[in-house]
Amino acid sequence: MERRLRVILYLTFFVFFLFVLKLFKIQVKDHEKYVELSRKNYLRVIKIPAIRGDIIDRNGIKIASWKPIFRISLLPGVLSKQRIRKLFSLIGMDSFKVDIDTLKKSGSYITLKKGLDFNKVSKIEENIDEFPGIVIDAIPSRRYNERYPSVSEVLGYVQEARKDEIRRYNLDMGDVVGRSGIEAVYDSLLRGKNGKRFFIVDARGNIVKMDPTPPLAPKKGKTLRTTIDAKLMNFIDSLFLPYKKGACVVYKPKTGEVLALYTKPYYNSNTFLIDYPRLLKDPDKPLLNRSIQGTYPPGSIFKLISALIALKTKSVTENTMFKPCTGAFTYGNRTWKCWLKTGHGRLNLPHAIEQSCDVYFYQLGLSVGFKRFLDELNALHIPVLTGIDLPHEKEGFLPTYKWYINKFGKYNITEGYVLNLSIGQGEILFTPISLAVLTGEIAQKGWAIRPYIVRPKKLDTIVLNAKPEYFEPVLKGAYLVVNGEHGTARSIKLDSIKIAGKTGSAENPHGKKTHALFTSFVPYEDPEYVITVIVENAGHGGGVAAPIAGKIIRRLYHIE
Repeated sequence: MERRLRVILYLTFFVFFLFVLKLFKIQVKDHEKYVELSRKNYLRVIKIPAIRGDIIDRNGIKIASWKPIFRISLLPGVLSKQRIRKLFSLIGMDSFKVDIDTLKKSGSYITLKKGLDFNKVSKIEENIDEFPGIVIDAIPSRRYNERYPSVSEVLGYVQEARKDEIRRYNLDMGDVVGRSGIEAVYDSLLRGKNGKRFFIVDARGNIVKMDPTPPLAPKKGKTLRTTIDAKLMNFIDSLFLPYKKGACVVYKPKTGEVLALYTKPYYNSNTFLIDYPRLLKDPDKPLLNRSIQGTYPPGSIFKLISALIALKTKSVTENTMFKPCTGAFTYGNRTWKCWLKTGHGRLNLPHAIEQSCDVYFYQLGLSVGFKRFLDELNALHIPVLTGIDLPHEKEGFLPTYKWYINKFGKYNITEGYVLNLSIGQGEILFTPISLAVLTGEIAQKGWAIRPYIVRPKKLDTIVLNAKPEYFEPVLKGAYLVVNGEHGTARSIKLDSIKIAGKTGSAENPHGKKTHALFTSFVPYEDPEYVITVIVENAGHGGGVAAPIAGKIIRRLYHIE
């Protein structure tokens, strides 16, 4: 009996001990946990979106900033379906698409709609007693400077993050991310950090007290200074008014800065998401950023490279003269025409570049040879993909001898193929930005800094694989194009500053007129700027593209 009482006593003490341990765990060890659970019964959190960082041009003009808009948020599980339908009717929503499971876990407010106009906000405020758990406040919204619409393709646009992006970048529902342009490349810098605001609510979801504890302030994203000159972009846009499509690049080869990266047509970043279905169907392809994604045959601009290859292989010298140009050249059973029907006569290399004589370059190409020409072309390491800090840059194309064999067969290839290549026609393709960088390399006898929109920590040099002395005759020719008596761009000659460049007219399989091209650098003696212009379906480079570049140069140097 005594033994049984002792066992019962031990058991009683053991149970009591367990009870004390449990109380200790609840009241001491897990105190904060249960305080937090208790707090969640009455404390609700609403996200304060971070202000996205401003984007400014090289002169400090804000080209992307923010403005406040009205937002309506709802505490889940408070309103009846009937009240929700009435609320949707007031704010102009058709359906309720929310991940309920996610909301229940977070216990936070969910944003129903952003950008409410004042009239809708007023209607809700008038009936606020019907909608417990509703918060209407002002939040920042991305806005692009309407005074500089041509900068849109460089800036890109933002959109609400998808579920996979929310998980990947640890974002909140409703956060926006950059989808294109600078917005996409530098999204993590621009995004900032969200804050929080607290509310005390009763069992019905009515707000009893606002800000029982101080809000956690959001952190604004970083302000990005770009190399873009917004006013220059506007000026270029005005020069393109007579034309439907084209591109223009203004670039500093010594520093890598891109002052203008113009494309036409372009979209409006402020209305992109609304306009997208229409933009997608537009035959003029406004979604194509032609300055970095449009690929074009370089036309006669490529004669600068053909000349460099011939000099490098010692196939010609500066003073080499071939058979005189009579307006046509016969090779095999085919006659190849020059752009000037009456012919250019007898020319040396710089003057052949000056007058863009096709016949001279047909013979120059043959003097190098088809295979050797292609081998040397690829050995130059021409930057057909520049690596500019924008997404989706398209790579140009330089064919190899092996590519021709695979495409046409070894026994179908003749030396005649080099005639087309030597004048920049055929399979060769460049983007405007790659043509601009190549022009900078030629202007500086073999090197240029990789182009950028936002200055990187370290600048990167791009180098052409050719000795500086090989560039001298090429540069003389480029100088004569603008300053020579017979130069194809002599209409833009200036007395106060020396311009050099090369005109081009590229065959266009999709239109009747050729594309007009012109690339230039200034000053000739110490190049500061490269200006590359392409106008689609507009005719000859000397008559259309060169005058545009000339006006840009006048503006850069404040010449009336």
